[in-house]
Amino acid sequence: MTLRLVLTILLLAAAPAALARDEAMRDIMAGHVNPGALGFWAAGNDPPDNETPAQAKLRWDEAAKGAKAMETWGQVLQKPPYTRTGRWNDDAQLMIDMARLGETPIRLKDGPKAFEIGGRLYDACNECHKLYVPRRGATIPRESPLNAP
Repeated sequence: MTLRLVLTILLLAAAPAALARDEAMRDIMAGHVNPGALGFWAAGNDPPDNETPAQAKLRWDEAAKGAKAMETWGQVLQKPPYTRTGRWNDDAQLMIDMARLGETPIRLKDGPKAFEIGGRLYDACNECHKLYVPRRGATIPRESPLNAP
């Protein structure tokens, strides 16, 4: 009876931590990673029609902030409690590497090069989402050609 009570208490104590990690992950993605990616990708997009020099500066500034955010949060995602099994850390490292690689073309306002690197950043995001975004009944990480044993 005592052992059962202790195990129940331990289980109840651990459950909020697991839920908090998932909630924190959603917060990190929604509040930092996604806005960072969108800012980064804006550098490689065609400028909007009639973009003023001030708007262009703001777009490139946001792209530079986005690259820094992707680098910073990629490093966070590689550490406990956020790291996961499978290709998680590899995808986070690709995010970091592409963010670093994108800093120079963003600084030089080289849209075509930023677009090219942004596509590779998208690959990191897409691969991770295919494997780790929860779907009903799915095991995580899911199988992928890049996730072979």
